[in-house]
Amino acid sequence: MAAPHVTRTEDEMFAAVAAGHEMAGMPLTDDDEAVVRRVLRGETTAEREIAALDEKYRQRKRNRDRHPCGE
Repeated sequence: MAAPHVTRTEDEMFAAVAAGHEMAGMPLTDDDEAVVRRVLRGETTAEREIAALDEKYRQRKRNRDRHPCGE
């Protein structure tokens, strides 16, 4: 017999994600929550968000490399 189709709300899905991170000792920040909710709503993808974070930290590293003393 096939399992019944269950549709979870955005809040239920977010709660599951948040609980998993909490159990792993990595509670979500407000920014993390905003990203997760955008992905859950289909406004963006996890891949796009990962790419944006990667670029953000690459840019930070480039800036640090240019100004190592915080000048």
